[in-house]
Amino acid sequence: MTWKIELLDYHTGELGEAIQHEDHLVESECYHYNEGDVLTVAVHDHADDQSWHIFTDLDSGHRFKIEPEKYQKIS
Repeated sequence: MTWKIELLDYHTGELGEAIQHEDHLVESECYHYNEGDVLTVAVHDHADDQSWHIFTDLDSGHRFKIEPEKYQKIS
């Protein structure tokens, strides 16, 4: 399933933090998105903590987790 989302706030994190398997290495490279960015994303299961949603940005290809209050679904 894919959605288009608009970010309502600046969002940053580390690549690798949203990968759901035990043997991954945490990457030190950071990513960021700016308020107002519109992304087409693949939708994944919620993280164990329901306060985070997990998406893959179809432009960059990386998976990220974000709080639901930091974005709105456009379509």
